[in-house]
Amino acid sequence: MEDKIRYFINNAVYGDSLRYSKTNHVLEKKKIKGQWSYIVELFIITVKSLIPSMDVEGTTIGYTRFKEEIKLWTSYRHGSNKLLINSVNKFDDKIYWIEIDDSVYARIFPIVAANTQWDVILSEVIKNILFTTGNIFILQECIVLSKILYLILNGKKDYDKIISSLKEEIIQLSQKELIGKYNKYFKADIAAFPGNFVINFERARIELLNLFNGKLIKNNFYILSRVLDILRGDIKEFGQIQYNFFLYGVLGLIIQNNNEFIEYKDKNFIQSLANYLLRLRKSRINPESLYIKDYYVPDVFKYNVGEEFSHSLLNKCKVVNKEETEKLFITYINTKTGIYRFFKFKNPV
Repeated sequence: MEDKIRYFINNAVYGDSLRYSKTNHVLEKKKIKGQWSYIVELFIITVKSLIPSMDVEGTTIGYTRFKEEIKLWTSYRHGSNKLLINSVNKFDDKIYWIEIDDSVYARIFPIVAANTQWDVILSEVIKNILFTTGNIFILQECIVLSKILYLILNGKKDYDKIISSLKEEIIQLSQKELIGKYNKYFKADIAAFPGNFVINFERARIELLNLFNGKLIKNNFYILSRVLDILRGDIKEFGQIQYNFFLYGVLGLIIQNNNEFIEYKDKNFIQSLANYLLRLRKSRINPESLYIKDYYVPDVFKYNVGEEFSHSLLNKCKVVNKEETEKLFITYINTKTGIYRFFKFKNPV
């Protein structure tokens, strides 16, 4: 199981680092070889927010920690999307319902890997997606992708049987039950949904069932479509897919390629997360060791080079460098998991 988790993580992070190397982000003064984007950063944040549950047989997300982590992330992020910023800053209902949060594809894997019970996985995936987006197509696609990961990690390989299981999952997915059970987790009032929630929900379900039957009418489920190509064996090599966290992860998992010789930033730390997720999966971590009673999140910019300080989310920190540009203050903080580059604008918008 640890090998399977590592196959996914190693290739997924590498895929994202390749994608990010092709971008020209306004905050980057210089490219760091193997630097990954906010997609991986949200993957790590999700892992750090997992905690063994005292209420169910499994591992759940601690949302006080998750929200604090995203607040901190806004100052060290490599790239971004509107929905992540929207989740912790001034909230916009329209953005919540319409925009696409591509970080959810990285956030569902830790939830699946750290749990053995599908009902727990399903509940946690839905709640985590709804934290940043209410996009119906993204919600349903990630439920299906989570089921695929669950089946593969548990040794299911037969394509037809996997498709049959996915069909059953979507057929049983009721918008009425979803709203009834998870209404409090929506960040915006469903009454403010731009359109008809029920009709859009059913339209997404029908499109998914058509996809499972080999009829791709629209392309609202691009990632899922490519994953099905991988499962069918139509895609067997990384050169056949675009640079992408989830697609690289699934392909690495299917062909069991650990890619030992690839390089990316903080590789040892990233790979250590496979063992950590396995320990969560096997309930070998004391939840009390992860619980933060009082959050201490000091302003990292107030410290000078060489100074050390404690931080509830970063633990022991040391300032290793500070820079200044025309628009930014930048400080580099060394932690046990790697060096973070924090920035803030001199004239906030």
